[in-house]
Amino acid sequence: MKMKRDAVTGIVGIVASFIYLILIQVQTTQPANLLEPGPRLFPYVAFCVVLLSSIMLLRKGLVDWKKDPKPDKPYFPKGGKKKITISYLLLVLTAVCIHVFGFLITAPFATFAFIYDLRGETKLKPIPTAIISVIVAGALYAMFVYGFQVRLPAGILFK
Repeated sequence: MKMKRDAVTGIVGIVASFIYLILIQVQTTQPANLLEPGPRLFPYVAFCVVLLSSIMLLRKGLVDWKKDPKPDKPYFPKGGKKKITISYLLLVLTAVCIHVFGFLITAPFATFAFIYDLRGETKLKPIPTAIISVIVAGALYAMFVYGFQVRLPAGILFK
């Protein structure tokens, strides 16, 4: 029996949610004297959002399958696996560069690369894309440093 993509994605999400819930229970500790929800709250919220989304996807996939039992197109169109691999390697390269060069230097270049990676068939002009990349990197920096009061990596070259 070939299932719809939504149903398969829903099942994977449900299984991943429960695995994640078990990991939350095992790995997250909370200080005994903490009066606020603490570090355990956010993972539970994420778990609930992913679980509910996965249940809805599974439901949609099963309803669509009852209406039309023909299988969907493949998950990855022609060249899709290569594109996913390149995007993943770009994420890994960004993580390494943030560790070495820090957030301020890496973020504009990474944003520029991600914009070009996700553009699809759209033609982009490099100057406006560079300006947008710098603005997004600056906004992210301000949001984390001033809004959330989180120190961003300075990089091992600049310590």
